[in-house]
Amino acid sequence: MLAILKRYSMALIFLFVVVVLMLAGTFGVMSFANGMVKEMGIEMKPRGEDMTK
Repeated sequence: MLAILKRYSMALIFLFVVVVLMLAGTFGVMSFANGMVKEMGIEMKPRGEDMTK
């Protein structure tokens, strides 16, 4: 088990860094978009709202 960790340690570290950067980018874009929508004062409604009434 230790030999496998030594062999693939750089790959695992790289994979972990990529996952962290993807999550940070996703949350960054989400907060940016939420801020833009809030500034414009638009209320977002689902398309099927009128059909459920």
